[in-house]
Amino acid sequence: MFKLGLAVTFFFVLTGCGGGGGDAGPSPTPVSVTLSGTVTYTHVKAGLTGLEYSNPTEKPIRGAAVELRDSSGVVLKSGNTTETGTYSFTAPVNTALRVLVKAALGSTNTPHVKVVDNTGSSALYAMTFDITTGAVDLTQSFNANSGWDGTAYTGVRAAAPFAILDTIYQAEKLILGADPAVVFPNLTVNWSKNNKPAAGDNSVGDIETSHYVANNLFILGAENLDTDEYDSSVIAHEWSHYFEDKLSRSDSIGGPHGDLDILDPRVAFGEGFGNAFSGMVFNDPIYIDTDSPSQANPGISMNLEADSVLDADVDGNGTVLDGFYSESSVQEVVYDLFDSGVSDDDTLSLGFKPIYDVMVGAQKNTPAFTSIFSFLHDLKAANSSLSANITTLAAAENTGSGDEFEDLASPIYTFVPVDGTVVNIDVDGFGLQTWETYGPITATDSGNKLFNEMFFKFSIPANGNYTIEVTPTGGGDVFLVLNEKGTKTTVDSFIAGVNESLTKSLTVGDHSMSVGSFGGPALFTVRIF
Repeated sequence: MFKLGLAVTFFFVLTGCGGGGGDAGPSPTPVSVTLSGTVTYTHVKAGLTGLEYSNPTEKPIRGAAVELRDSSGVVLKSGNTTETGTYSFTAPVNTALRVLVKAALGSTNTPHVKVVDNTGSSALYAMTFDITTGAVDLTQSFNANSGWDGTAYTGVRAAAPFAILDTIYQAEKLILGADPAVVFPNLTVNWSKNNKPAAGDNSVGDIETSHYVANNLFILGAENLDTDEYDSSVIAHEWSHYFEDKLSRSDSIGGPHGDLDILDPRVAFGEGFGNAFSGMVFNDPIYIDTDSPSQANPGISMNLEADSVLDADVDGNGTVLDGFYSESSVQEVVYDLFDSGVSDDDTLSLGFKPIYDVMVGAQKNTPAFTSIFSFLHDLKAANSSLSANITTLAAAENTGSGDEFEDLASPIYTFVPVDGTVVNIDVDGFGLQTWETYGPITATDSGNKLFNEMFFKFSIPANGNYTIEVTPTGGGDVFLVLNEKGTKTTVDSFIAGVNESLTKSLTVGDHSMSVGSFGGPALFTVRIF
């Protein structure tokens, strides 16, 4: 294996066996034979005690691009491995050949998924083996090993790119089950044994954490710190962000997040959906992310359908409350909608397709910012006979079930008339606002917590040009983001106390926007005319 053009080569020379004959004379010499076999990778399960190296298994390399080449490197045949990891080519007899299995899904020339080494000039990972055919059909199988010697990685970690690829293969298979005609946009997966949890230059492995950004997944691989190639929950979670970006829609602003965080509802939905999606890919509610020396610790271990005690402590007094701002609440609701219904508080078992249909349909076009509110509203609209059941499930996690903008009983959007009326926002500071419903919010200000940005909704009465004006009245520098069904327009002068104004042609119907601040606490007014 490895980076394309730098592969370790195995030579296998086989000779044909003679046999007794009758009086019919010699058989004609064949001009071709069938070369086939199975390619696998060593899989290590992520368990409650970390990676279980003592019990490895061989799993098939599925859907991978595979080529048959001559000794000069010319591609003679190409295809993909099957669901069981097999390959098969018609090959010339008595010829030195090379079989190359790429860590890639799709066409061998233009794969839509590639696993590359971001610390090695983005070279594509591949496993190659050399064979000399004889005059009879030949079966030859190969395995990409983990490189683990019992205490450390001392060998080449050939299995890692294929372990990542197999999780993506399974994620794609889930999507294809709901939509056989789907076309997956290109995705580059960047994995290296040098990828570590440090901020800096991706080309030297400082990727900070496994994450998705702009058609790229970056996956941790640093031994004794954090390796994610076998953490299939993590891979599937990050792939879900690619799914939202390319096939659905996400308004999440990203940033750090965790079970105890009181998150911006856009972030809470994106992260909670990602966790739930990982469970849906494997039909397994247990989410595990290993780390530490020898990868012996489950840094994160949770049951997606269990009511977690780690939901946000919203009132600041140790009282645990579920809610739309908690990724734990979101993941439980979404996974409970999917699963068989044998869980703590639901009887629903929608399977994946209804969830998929909403994500690539109504959720993609909601006038609100994407959140658990818009998701549940659209899901109920598409499954009206189950609306009451969905409402009950949502209520159990305090995630609301009102319109697509919010839980109507606990509003987080402020309505702005489209008539020039000045709306005063009485706020003590973004992320520090006291709301009676939620209690005093003292979120860590990383910009992605609840109330770091304020949300507004308005209804345009007729197509035409309209002006949105935000005026700071208490210092600070405000910015506004107009959200037109996922298309966003941002206005910011970066000068404290200066009005932010946007004039634009808007269509009839509901719209949303947010207002944030770069300059600390700020009072402001909003008007639309």
